[in-house]
Amino acid sequence: MRTKQVAALLAVAGAGMVSFAVVHFLIHEISSVPTVHIVSNLVVAGGAGIGLLYVGYWLSGYSFRSSRNVRILAWTAVGAVTLLAVFVLIQPLAQETVTAEELLHIVQVSVSVGTLLGAAIGSFEVRSLARAEEVTRVESRLAALEDERERWGELNTVLRHYVNNSVTVINFCLDDLRASVRDGEEREHVETIETVAEHVETIETVAEHVDRLGPTAGFENVAPIADLDRVIQRGCQLFEGDADVTISIPDESVEVEVGESVEQDITLLLEALSSLIDGAGEIDCTYETVEDVIVVRFAATPATLPSAVEAALFEPVTRQSGLKLYLAERSIAAYADVRLATNEEETVAFEVRFEPSSH
Repeated sequence: MRTKQVAALLAVAGAGMVSFAVVHFLIHEISSVPTVHIVSNLVVAGGAGIGLLYVGYWLSGYSFRSSRNVRILAWTAVGAVTLLAVFVLIQPLAQETVTAEELLHIVQVSVSVGTLLGAAIGSFEVRSLARAEEVTRVESRLAALEDERERWGELNTVLRHYVNNSVTVINFCLDDLRASVRDGEEREHVETIETVAEHVETIETVAEHVDRLGPTAGFENVAPIADLDRVIQRGCQLFEGDADVTISIPDESVEVEVGESVEQDITLLLEALSSLIDGAGEIDCTYETVEDVIVVRFAATPATLPSAVEAALFEPVTRQSGLKLYLAERSIAAYADVRLATNEEETVAFEVRFEPSSH
């Protein structure tokens, strides 16, 4: 349930309370009904209705997640039921007999005031929780700055290692090729050429993706927020692999915390999965909410994750898919969690767990 729907519901309830109080005032004769009942119904119940209208108007300016909206409604119901129960239990102690008119008066006043109190308490509590989460997220992101610097120091070291080693191997291979040409011998250098090509691919992978890895530009603003559907669609559009990508995203949009490079990170993850596919295959993208965490699943079929890659998953110890998985995980780790979900029955699936926006 959306916050605007809750706001509209409270506004309708408030308007109903005001209308009922006015109608009750107009249809009863002063001579037959105690004046205090008429005045209290009009002032207290009507005033509570006006207050509920204001709470609904105030809520319309916010957007909380569904569980928080349900919490507001729960507080509203608890307030109405609790105050009604208190009045019903106390009234017989103060008065032996209660007429139908007095009972109606008790119900109207207690429900109106209880609903207003419950809605107000629930709304302010939810806003306080949202602000507390925001403060906690700010503090955690600031505390993570040092870890982020260490992570990128590690990444730079690894990349320098790969580039330098690859260039060294290429130079040795080129020297061998030059020597063979000078000798005039016609020999096959298939193995040497393949070694060169393999290391060149490593350099290409690093060079292609390293420029868009790093702390996001939005880090100073704590946590960028993006629409999950748009992010995944854009990441798939940037993907240029041979595999077909299908996306199954619900129509209702979901906002999550991301980094500036999230679209390129998704593309890199898709490229890594595509390199694992045997022949023609496809990659399915779905998502679900698990304990207030948005879990996006990328599943490639038919595909096989090499045992060497799985044994050192997300470590820079293998080339091709292993290196791409390492680069993608290191970049995504700044704002989300990546893990291997499935590696069986010709299916390889990875999950990316995003934190939903708190508003």
